[in-house]
Amino acid sequence: IRRLPNVVFLMMTRDSVKAAFHLGIQARQILRFLEKHAHPKLRVNNATGALPGTVVSPIPSNVIDQVWLWDRERGRVQMTLVFQHQCLMEGEFEA
Repeated sequence: IRRLPNVVFLMMTRDSVKAAFHLGIQARQILRFLEKHAHPKLRVNNATGALPGTVVSPIPSNVIDQVWLWDRERGRVQMTLVFQHQCLMEGEFEA
């Protein structure tokens, strides 16, 4: 994180988001936090260019998409306990 007057820069990585997920933080909570703490000028600039009645997020769409992809990645692979039986004699296989 780097702080300047009225600006904070941060780098959000896959590992940092996965660590947040591991702590029980959900993707929508991360996105809501980013929206809530976005700079007010960014909110105004996005709102002025939007169509009437639409909600525009101050967060870039690629960031939103990536957080949701990382969230879905958690449930993509699930490990299952498997046992392997190795036949020691040929007759054992046919039994």
